[in-house]
Amino acid sequence: MTTAGIDTLPRISSVATAQEYADVRKKSWIAVSDRGYEVLTHDNGWTVMSSKDFDIGGGFGWVLDQLDITHGPYREEWNKIIVCTEGAQREHMRKPYMHLLKPQQVAKLQSLVRELIHGILDDIKDPTNVDFMAEIGDRLPPQLYCELVSAPRELAPEVWRITNSINPPLITFNKARVKESEDAFWEGMDFLREHIEARRTNLGDDFTSELIRCEQDGMISPEEVTSVAMSLLIASMDNTMHQLGLSFGTLLEDRSRWEEVLARPTASTQAAEETFRLCPRFNVITRHASKDVIVGDFTFPADSWIMVATRSTGRDETKFESPNEFRLNRPASKALQFGGSSYSCLGAILARLEISEMIRIVAERFPKIRMIGDWKAAVGPMVSECEHLRVSLV
Repeated sequence: MTTAGIDTLPRISSVATAQEYADVRKKSWIAVSDRGYEVLTHDNGWTVMSSKDFDIGGGFGWVLDQLDITHGPYREEWNKIIVCTEGAQREHMRKPYMHLLKPQQVAKLQSLVRELIHGILDDIKDPTNVDFMAEIGDRLPPQLYCELVSAPRELAPEVWRITNSINPPLITFNKARVKESEDAFWEGMDFLREHIEARRTNLGDDFTSELIRCEQDGMISPEEVTSVAMSLLIASMDNTMHQLGLSFGTLLEDRSRWEEVLARPTASTQAAEETFRLCPRFNVITRHASKDVIVGDFTFPADSWIMVATRSTGRDETKFESPNEFRLNRPASKALQFGGSSYSCLGAILARLEISEMIRIVAERFPKIRMIGDWKAAVGPMVSECEHLRVSLV
């Protein structure tokens, strides 16, 4: 397969089932959908994501274009955020994130994350009937974000409300909610400016203070301080909240999986990685070929779009033995939903910390946790969302 002819490739839906992906992988590591080329196998997916021969074609700007958000103040502000940047500007914007979210900096947050999780679990009124998303999953990221931007913890519900209105309408291509998204965006910007400015006269050993020091050191401009904080708000809230639900739904739908976690209490990190593989928040990672690019035996033509289908690559039989099974003893592999190269998710370390600590602490405190009824995950072209998950903790 050395030509880029679409007609030579199998076709697949952009929301294919696991079985459909498996059937097509038997024929080819690459397929075609209505949105472009779909990479279905793990190692080829990693090659595409980590290669500097691909770009992101304007990144999240492509999503905004589909929603007719092409000009005006709202689009102009999005264009300043790292997910919409390329080249030198992207490298410039990555520097503060790499400083703020480096492993040793995130490691300092472990005790705080554990404190927040214990507090959230302590607040549950009826442990026999818990709406996991409302009472657990949706609460941790907003509380942690308040701590990061030096806002009072009691403002977490307000942070949740804002972030739940900015990103979801866009990544689900819901044009009816674009105005809601824009209004929430400006409200979020005002929220961030207020709390960042309040911190300037009292710098400490926290995220906001480090962000301000990045500005003082000339790494970023005063305007970019708010853009960095907004980008983290958009990326860290919605995605981590849903991945928490998806991860626990994956663990609890088959009791043997949770029993495996209980048998290895120090393996919460591996448990989290297995849930990312089996049920990722991001169903695709998008790349763009600005020129002809060869991967394996295939040439992606210039100006083509490539979708690394993480729901397929995570169950690739050539990479994972018994890929549909949950196993804590698998050899380490790349979790493709976090991307690679200069487009990798800079908040991945923080998200991993939140999810693995939640698994660890729930296992410690509520080993008898079980699912009540069935859980529901909505699978879309770009992301999966945990729509319903009810559990008993005791």
